Amino acid sequence: MAFVSFLELSLSLLCFVVFYYFHARSKRKNPVIPLEWPLVGMLPALLANLPRLHDWVTSLLTASPLNFRFVGPPRSGMELFLTSDPANVRHVFTSNFANYPKGPEFAEIMDILGGGIFNADGDSWRRQRAKAQLLMSGPRFRAFVTRCSRRKVERDLLPLLAHVAGGGTGVCDLQDVFLRLTFDTTTTLVFGVDPGCLAIGFPEVPFARAMDDAMDVLLVRNVLPPSWWKLVRWLGVGYERKMAVAWRDIDRFI
Repeated sequence: MAFVSFLELSLSLLCFVVFYYFHARSKRKNPVIPLEWPLVGMLPALLANLPRLHDWVTSLLTASPLNFRFVGPPRSGMELFLTSDPANVRHVFTSNFANYPKGPEFAEIMDILGGGIFNADGDSWRRQRAKAQLLMSGPRFRAFVTRCSRRKVERDLLPLLAHVAGGGTGVCDLQDVFLRLTFDTTTTLVFGVDPGCLAIGFPEVPFARAMDDAMDVLLVRNVLPPSWWKLVRWLGVGYERKMAVAWRDIDRFI
């Protein structure tokens, strides 16, 4: 009897989902805009498009146009406003920047960044920004950047490209090459150490891999309800386990 009841309930739920899908789809004016489902909101569309998140968000903003309101499950904290309107971007980042603090929720998601400028708000952010501007605008630092960049190009980038042009490594992904160049140069400027990502053979550097893994997990945290990723972190499984390993490798390098 219990099995029959469960089967009937499952079939009823399936029929409701199919009916709701086709009914809502017929009402949609733009097929690009995701359906807002009962109980879960637009979360299914987000999870389905997570591997191509940037392209998906671009298509949403193009179809909206420029502004889009994403609705997640009720009481999940996932009601988001996305904008690519230049006037809105200028208002938030230039005209009224102080009115849009990142807040403690952002700092909690980005906990691996600590209390640095990327997580800071208010006076702390202004002090750190002033110090960074003072450092980066100085002639000695600019000369150091020029010297490091030139040396990296001459010693690593040009020999690597010559090796690839000679058929040494087959097909070469230039995006990966320039990402490695940027990573090596930035790490040299910040830590004074060249990790050697941009080398013939494209070696896997633990610090670079850890940074990539950490950024992937931070992206997942941003698109999931806080209670979900906190539970996964507490359990120490899945992507949060990967974050723990990445955090350890980053601390070890620093």
